[in-house]
Amino acid sequence: MRRIAEFKQSNHPLLHALKPEEEKLAFIDHNVVNVLTNRDQKGRRVLLVNCGAAWDPKAVSSEQLFRLFFLIHLVAQLEPATQINGIVVVLDFDGLSLKQVKALSPSFSRRLITFIQDAMPLRLKEVHILKQPYIFNMVWALFKPFIREKLKSRIFFHGMDMRKLHKHIDPCDLPANYGGERPLLNYGGREWYPCVYNYIDHINQWNTFGYLSNREE
Repeated sequence: MRRIAEFKQSNHPLLHALKPEEEKLAFIDHNVVNVLTNRDQKGRRVLLVNCGAAWDPKAVSSEQLFRLFFLIHLVAQLEPATQINGIVVVLDFDGLSLKQVKALSPSFSRRLITFIQDAMPLRLKEVHILKQPYIFNMVWALFKPFIREKLKSRIFFHGMDMRKLHKHIDPCDLPANYGGERPLLNYGGREWYPCVYNYIDHINQWNTFGYLSNREE
C-alpha cells in the first residue's frame, strides 16, 4: 500500500481526481485499449493494447493512454477471479511508425514500468508482444533499462507468428485477429466504457486514498 501511495503522490498531476468521463472520448472514439470478454484457459483477464498504426498519439496522448490503463486496473482489481488468476497483456505493434515511437517517451516508459513492478495490485502473469516491426527495437531500448528480471522473464516476443502466442494462450480463447477460433473482434472501448463508468463510486473512493497533498493538510 505504501508503494501505491508513493506512486500516486509522484504522479499526482496525472492521476489526481481521475474520472472516467474525462477519458470518455479516448475510450469510445479510439480503439487503443480493449479487454477480451472471455478469460483465457487459466482464468486470466486478457488486455489488448493497439500500440501501432491504430494508435494516433495526437488523438490519445501517452498520458491519456496511461490513465486508461489505470482506470481499467481499478475495475479489474474488483474481480475475485482476476485477483486470483491475474492478467495477461497483449501488445499489438502492427504498423508501428516513428509517430508512435516518439510518443513512447522515456518518462512514459519509466512511469509505466514503475507502475507495473511496484504499484499495481494485480498479478501480471505474461506480456505478449506481437507484430512488432524492426523499428520496435527503438521502443524496447527505452523500456529495457527499467525492467527487472522478474518482469523480463514474463515478456515474450512473437512477431507475426501467432503459433508462438498459442503456446501461452489457447487459440479457443483468442479472436481470429490473433489466429484464434473466436470471431474477429467486433467490440472495443466504446462497449467497455459503460463497464468502467459503472464503478465510478469505487474510482472516486480510490482517488481519496494515499498521502495528503500540501493543500489538503
